[in-house]
Amino acid sequence: MVEYLADIIILVKHKAKGREDGRLVFKRILFGIVFCYLTILKLHNYDRVPYPVHAEELLYGWSGIHLIETGVPTSWSTLEYPKSALVYDGIVGDKSNMYLPAKLYRPWLDEPPLFSLMAGGVAHLFKSDRTKVINPAYSRMPTVVMSLLTMVLIFWVGKMFFGYKIGMLAMMFYGVTPIFVFGSRLSVPENVIALAAIGTLGLAKIYEEKPNFWLANFFGILAAILGLMKPTGFFLAPLLIYVSFGKKRYQDIGAIFFWTVLGILAFAYYGYYYDWELFRHIVAIQGQRFAGWTGMATIFTTPAFDIFVLKDGWYIFAFLMALFFCLRKNFTDKYRLVALFFFYFLMVAIFSGTEGDLLPWYRYPTFPFLAIFGALGLRYVLKKANFFSATLVFGLLMTSRFFLANDFRPTTSTLGFRLSLLFILLPSLLALAKRLKTGRALTRSLMIVFVLIGAFLNSRFIYSAFEVNCENKTCPMDKQIILSRAKFPIVDRFFKLGDSTDMLTTKRPWF
Repeated sequence: MVEYLADIIILVKHKAKGREDGRLVFKRILFGIVFCYLTILKLHNYDRVPYPVHAEELLYGWSGIHLIETGVPTSWSTLEYPKSALVYDGIVGDKSNMYLPAKLYRPWLDEPPLFSLMAGGVAHLFKSDRTKVINPAYSRMPTVVMSLLTMVLIFWVGKMFFGYKIGMLAMMFYGVTPIFVFGSRLSVPENVIALAAIGTLGLAKIYEEKPNFWLANFFGILAAILGLMKPTGFFLAPLLIYVSFGKKRYQDIGAIFFWTVLGILAFAYYGYYYDWELFRHIVAIQGQRFAGWTGMATIFTTPAFDIFVLKDGWYIFAFLMALFFCLRKNFTDKYRLVALFFFYFLMVAIFSGTEGDLLPWYRYPTFPFLAIFGALGLRYVLKKANFFSATLVFGLLMTSRFFLANDFRPTTSTLGFRLSLLFILLPSLLALAKRLKTGRALTRSLMIVFVLIGAFLNSRFIYSAFEVNCENKTCPMDKQIILSRAKFPIVDRFFKLGDSTDMLTTKRPWF
């Protein structure tokens, strides 16, 4: 009898282990499918949206390729350089296609060299002409590839803090939100800082659980590397020093401080090597830019990935959820570290710029954290499934329906929108008044459907943004490479735009 029971126990254990292995395989396959989908969405036309002739990324590309090929960094600037440093004043590029009016200075000392070497280095490998506008298919390649790694780290951190489902949902949120996707393509050092920020969050959790001197050294080296890409990268060090201080690891604080100071000295030596007086002058100007009391208000009221506002409801939803979870009364410890990193990098954006001008790349390091809060928010509102949460979903997560419109492609009619919204919210209103027992279940079902529709519309907008913006217009472009030509197999036609119409003679679609 005992042997018989033992055999049953062993059989049950084997079956349980088999089920666990099956779930693990399913999770890995699901991750692979979703990651491939988001990767194609990220790569498709990455060289054409954002706008190809983008002055901010040419800032770094030109500097890097000149530094590699001539030994002296040369790029455009609006700062007060001496006339002796001006080497060109006019149109750079092809006036009939890709060009930029610019004043080029040598040596160019606006920023440290490391990110410039990345962007300009790829352009150099592809034999770009440094006297022309650099093809964004080359200069954006490092940041686009890094953004794929950022997606993986968002999944890893989301899973570490909140479980597999939130990890997957956060990765998907990051990969289908237009502002996040378009911003992560731009060739600016803030995208590298964003990658480091989300990765460091996961490492900080590991460090808090088991402090490690070598991990502290890695933190310091990372801060130094980021600072040599852009001085705001050095701001990573105080955050990690604060984490070490909480564990009373003073030797770790010393290690982080040592490597950061070493990075600052390396940056100073770079300026000294080319022109110390000019370097001091430029650094002094850079230290007095833009920061002020309207910085946070500007961030809250100007959703954007570029110098133009994009009213992306998914981004706004993520911001609202971030504030909601960070300010709740029952603020649990697992939210503490995520909230700390989010608010810290939000303060870095406010501290380092964005009061007067719309320079949204300063906000890029907050995007991975917003994706996690967006995923948490989706779970929360779907669980609540009441009138208030439904209003947020239906009011914010369908914005890409508007972005898919242009002069030849009408958007939803006013009457169609109003009737649709009232019909959608009716079950939640009846449930609120306790007049419909199944109101909550019906509301949740509608919310899930419209979250999926919103995600599809986002994907379609991201996939066809170039065609939407440039339909029947001439837009500057350069030759594409295999990465930027990536497209969905078989289902590609569902994401492309159909035949265009005329808004003056064609009725608007009801939805």
